Amino acid sequence: MPLVEGYSSTSESEGDQIEEIETLDKGNGQKVENSGVLILNKVADPTSSVSVGIERKRHNLSKSNLKAKRSKRKGKGPWAKWDSSSDSNDDAGLGEDYVSDLVAPELDATEVPIDNEQSTFHGKAQKDYLGRGILHPPADVGVEFDKEPLSFKCYLPKKIIHRYEGHKGGVTALHFIPKSAHLFASGGNDNTVRLWDMYHDRGLLRDYCGHSKPIRDISFSPSGAQLASSSYDGSVKIWDTETGDVKHRILPHAIPNCISFHPINGNELIVGLSNSEIKHYDLRTSGKNAVIQTYDHHTSAVNALKYFPDGSKFISSSDDKTVRIWDNQINIPIKQIADTSQYSMPWLQVHPEKNYFASQCMDNSIQVFSMKPKYKRHPKKTFKGHMVTGFNIKLDISPDGKYLTSGDAKGKLYIWDWKTAKILKTLNVPAEDALTNVAWSPQETSKVICGGTNGRISLFD
Repeated sequence: MPLVEGYSSTSESEGDQIEEIETLDKGNGQKVENSGVLILNKVADPTSSVSVGIERKRHNLSKSNLKAKRSKRKGKGPWAKWDSSSDSNDDAGLGEDYVSDLVAPELDATEVPIDNEQSTFHGKAQKDYLGRGILHPPADVGVEFDKEPLSFKCYLPKKIIHRYEGHKGGVTALHFIPKSAHLFASGGNDNTVRLWDMYHDRGLLRDYCGHSKPIRDISFSPSGAQLASSSYDGSVKIWDTETGDVKHRILPHAIPNCISFHPINGNELIVGLSNSEIKHYDLRTSGKNAVIQTYDHHTSAVNALKYFPDGSKFISSSDDKTVRIWDNQINIPIKQIADTSQYSMPWLQVHPEKNYFASQCMDNSIQVFSMKPKYKRHPKKTFKGHMVTGFNIKLDISPDGKYLTSGDAKGKLYIWDWKTAKILKTLNVPAEDALTNVAWSPQETSKVICGGTNGRISLFD
């Protein structure tokens, strides 16, 4: 049944299936059951369902087939004819090439990169003397880890106090574990995800290996117990943060550019894809119901996703140079922000006051939009001075909401005053060609982590 009367959900017509995977341990020859799930899009059989579809008239084709036909007409102007204009058989005679365009390449369990999945713990001990794991905040560092945003004052960082070894080939993602922020995760061009300690020895705690291509994005579940990673290999993996086990595997039939857990329900995950769609998964379900919704109003690759703090809505940005705001689980955007002068926006960040969100723009500026109905751009809040063209540069906002910080294509860390949009400080990061990732600790007054193309992660204070 559709979520909104009168509208049909694309997830109802394009079902996705989940298959339980069994893998063979090549080392000992024993059959090992994997508790994770593989999520695949259903694919039509070229010998049956597709051939039936070809005999239908154009207006009876499925939505995905019409989309494929429209893509063939691009560049021919608004009055271009369809490839076949016969009234009796619109698609007759198109041949095998057209059939291959309609059918996505089939993916099966053998294509899922699971053989090299492994995770190694590098810390001193996985449990403390009370039997608590690494997810429990430390009690011996003199920091209160339960502070709320806006409850304390922040200050400008001054210098680098530590450098993590990071990744070979560059850092592609940085995220603090929710709430306590005593740990943070990073993704890199070396195909790995790594978990780091913000305190004590500030060392590597655990790595997560299993992707065959660079990491595109990472996201923690609200409790921090799960860590999702998306990769250019076309897969999304859900890891157990503490043990390193893979709990779920998702193959969405396109490159997953961005991912985000629901901020309250840790069983829901949205994935922004290179084919312009956003898939909404429920990790508790199986079969075609695994995809709760498919949001398909963007016309180009989806670059960034950000939930409203209460989880009722989320924001998406795309290469189509638009920002759209959606009600959760409804495939009808409640707002499309578009302007002829607007550029694509590779990153979004919500202000701690929850009334604005900031977007990194490819015209070397940061724009601010309201999170209240009408969702208009703030005309007096435009942050400039840095260079982002050609790079996916991230930004963040201090926990007290007074400072906005961003990386830069020339390896600098910029900090602006939120109210005046004036640059307050510029910090150089040694041997950094482009500083692409930045995150301000939600529990610290002035600690900022950043990383970029040289692979190291710098901690400022």
